[in-house]
Amino acid sequence: MAKTDIDGPALKRLLGAGVKGVARNVELINELNVFPVPDGDTGVNLFHTLSRAWEELEAATDCRAGAVAERFAYGALMGARGNSGVILSQLLAGFADSLLEAETLTSPSLAAAANAAVKRAYAAVSHPVEGTVLTVAREAAESLDEQMPIEEMMQTLLTRAQAALDETPNQLPILKDAGVVDAGAMGLVCFLEGMYEASCSAPVGMALTAPPRTRSAPPSPAPVETYGYDVQFLMRGAGLDIDAIRNDLEQLGWSVIVAGADGVIKVHIHADNPAPPLDYAVKTGAALDDIVVENMELQAAAVRRQSGQAAKSAPLAVIAVVAGDGMGRVYRDLTCALVIDGGAGKNPATQDFVAAINALDADEIIILPNNRNIELAARQAAEMTEGKRVAIVPTRTVAEGVSAMIAFGDGRDAGLAADATVAAMREAALATTTIEITRATRSTTLRGIDIRQGDCLAIIDGRIHAAVADYEGALLDALKAAGGDSKELATLYYGADLSPAAAEAMIALLSQDFPNLEYEAVYGGQALYPLIVSVE
Repeated sequence: MAKTDIDGPALKRLLGAGVKGVARNVELINELNVFPVPDGDTGVNLFHTLSRAWEELEAATDCRAGAVAERFAYGALMGARGNSGVILSQLLAGFADSLLEAETLTSPSLAAAANAAVKRAYAAVSHPVEGTVLTVAREAAESLDEQMPIEEMMQTLLTRAQAALDETPNQLPILKDAGVVDAGAMGLVCFLEGMYEASCSAPVGMALTAPPRTRSAPPSPAPVETYGYDVQFLMRGAGLDIDAIRNDLEQLGWSVIVAGADGVIKVHIHADNPAPPLDYAVKTGAALDDIVVENMELQAAAVRRQSGQAAKSAPLAVIAVVAGDGMGRVYRDLTCALVIDGGAGKNPATQDFVAAINALDADEIIILPNNRNIELAARQAAEMTEGKRVAIVPTRTVAEGVSAMIAFGDGRDAGLAADATVAAMREAALATTTIEITRATRSTTLRGIDIRQGDCLAIIDGRIHAAVADYEGALLDALKAAGGDSKELATLYYGADLSPAAAEAMIALLSQDFPNLEYEAVYGGQALYPLIVSVE
């Protein structure tokens, strides 16, 4: 007999099987990276995103389907890594939003939730691109008919997603050029495949296994007087006055959010003592549910103990994502208040940014993601932050970030307001050309360039320019293409695998072809990219 609905425990089993589906295909997803560079980590990012979601769900006690979806989505939002991880977390959040009060998942509610998921994910991306996970999710959701039995809906979701995945190279020329499908979309298909197998009682194990999990080093915090408690709960009851409740709670704490309808209100508040908000809610006559109390003071203290750094208090502060101990020192010397250890191949999660923001004693914060694949997680963290103004300067490389930090210092010295400082930082970043040198991880042809595994790749502002035999040739070719003859300064940030002598030898070689350039060699200590060159 066909199932007519899915209860909370069954939904939990399906979601866990979806995580398993991604976990067993991490390397397959990684290998779909369009660019043959050593930081193709979409599979790892998706697994970490979903692992955090599963951890959150494992700790939950509410067994209603809506509550299961909400906790899983919250974990994904906090654990989201990379652009694909952020988009997946938004899909899950939209799905959960549609099921807030659902005891079970029915065919009509599944169809509605799938379409709500797509709507939220599209809204989260400023410039949605077809041929990606967004397209696959949309086409899968649109294929559902609320009259279908649940099992048929699960199969239809997977079948349509697989078909849409196969079409992604026809929608994005760069995918066809590289001979791959979209990696993030493949991750979604793997997730749906795991869920479908579980829905038809296929033997899908629940133990999550994947490559060793690597966490970003904890960010460096700033001392603050108090963080208080993060208090969240649902209020249930007839005739609840949302505006009155919000006004009353604002007298008991800060960062107050009160939202809801139809007799259910979601409350979020920060308070020095969690008891008064909870007591107040009880006295309204409402029934309380889904109560979460977290000691933010202890969380911040843990960050301080783990990092060993002390970020200075300032009205305007910068957080930057940086790889390499030498590069971290460069940023701190430029008065970056807090450095998150991360970058290529090591994308920080949304929760890493949230912890960093909360650790700073500053009302206004600027984040430098220094990587296209990190920007969405930074923006998601900014949107989740209350009580502080957070701006993102969308730096694509650490070299752009250095230029932005110099502009930050100039703006501070000139007494510029925060908005003017952010504008100056954006302008400085855009004026910087970045050359990155690395080794190709596989053979392919991309934009007419034949690439063999092991070739030295010259990448200019994120675009592969040349593939040659050695670092010197790659750097010379790239500097010529970047207009080295008309530039003034080239700064070589050399990685952990290069010696100071090798960096100086590079400069000597470059000086022969570009004698008018001023050169500087700086130890960056970054992995994966032996050379990162800033050209100004």
